[in-house]
Amino acid sequence: MITPAFDLSQDPDQLILCIRVPYTRTSEFDLFIDGTDLKFFAKPYFLRLTLPGRIVEDGREKANFDIDKGLFTLQVPKETAGEHFEGLQMLTSLLAPKGTRSAKPLVEVVSTACSEGAEDNEEEDEEEFDWQVEQEVYKELSVEELSALQKYGFANQRSGVFARLQEELSEVIDVQNPEGTSAAERRQARLEAEASAFSPDHYLADLFEDDEINRLLKFRPWWTKLSVSTEQE
Repeated sequence: MITPAFDLSQDPDQLILCIRVPYTRTSEFDLFIDGTDLKFFAKPYFLRLTLPGRIVEDGREKANFDIDKGLFTLQVPKETAGEHFEGLQMLTSLLAPKGTRSAKPLVEVVSTACSEGAEDNEEEDEEEFDWQVEQEVYKELSVEELSALQKYGFANQRSGVFARLQEELSEVIDVQNPEGTSAAERRQARLEAEASAFSPDHYLADLFEDDEINRLLKFRPWWTKLSVSTEQE
């Protein structure tokens, strides 16, 4: 998950949180508010804050998403109106989890004779999300760092996108390191992938067993039969 860039401010009655999430959908996000805990999740972004004061979710909270800027703004009322929250600029401490997990289990299993059934059920259990995952403050890449990355996208105007989304896109894109791969290398990798995926049997089937394809080519949708007078009506 990506820790997004964010900024905190306040007025006497509410806490204002601005989160930069340019690569997400506006309709798919989750928000959790409970005292000093605030969690925001919008794939591929996750933000967990431990606040210096308590906030409440009582219907007065407001949220707004600026699509052009990719900016999510959240206004949450303070539990105690007029309270001043200290240390809102100390982002590292805000990102730190409340407690740490035990490195070793309290009970160690020394016999697995009766655990066969448990192993079967374990495979069916869904993996739980780690809410205490380690977070790092978002850092913008410098001009020098961006210039060292390969360009891609329309008119080669993009760079650094896959570096931030590598975990989410690793199973989607064929080139595993777009930032360090030139256009020529990406083209060669594409040609090799196409050659390895080529199936002679599939090709011959498409070439000679073309009844289905011909049927689709001859298909005419209903709107092609409409007359000019019908369209005007």
